[in-house]
Amino acid sequence: MPDTNVRSQIIDSATKYFSRYGFHKTTMDEIARNIHKAKGVLYYYFRSKEELFNEVLKQELGSLKKTLQKIVESNNNSLTILSDYMLTRFKLLNEAVNYHETLKADFFEKYHFVKDVRDDFERFEQAQLTTIIEKGNEEGYLNVENVGPTVDVAMMIIKGIEIPLFLQDKYKEYKKTLHELINMITGSLQAPPEMN
Repeated sequence: MPDTNVRSQIIDSATKYFSRYGFHKTTMDEIARNIHKAKGVLYYYFRSKEELFNEVLKQELGSLKKTLQKIVESNNNSLTILSDYMLTRFKLLNEAVNYHETLKADFFEKYHFVKDVRDDFERFEQAQLTTIIEKGNEEGYLNVENVGPTVDVAMMIIKGIEIPLFLQDKYKEYKKTLHELINMITGSLQAPPEMN
């Protein structure tokens, strides 16, 4: 019978190694040795290194999703939520080293096993942005007729800057600029709703 404690130890060890050395350079032997288990124990819980990485990524993004959902469900107005959401999203994704690995084009083309986790995160983000925009419409800060296409374009913009921010390690360089840009966008919409 599977032991949830052993499974958690495996995931914790894998998270540490994948984060430090990346998917390609990490071996199942290293992950097993780190928790003083035989490599065969890992294969009892995970059929492959790919499946284990998938679980690590799922947990990494799952933690991020919980934080972002709390922001969206807060009692703040839609513009504050939008600002908090974007700033927190980029900050936490900058720390999500295993997510960075999936952004590498060659990795994504060769390893389709991460597609489901990435797609799930994308659907989650689309739902959160839809909620924020709909709330903005209700409050009168926004006047977006076609919410779906607007969310699609917003996602394109957000994802378009992930490669330079995370893979080219420019997040620290542009952190202040991102903050100013988001403040400029939300600030321009901050007029009382009846004036928009």
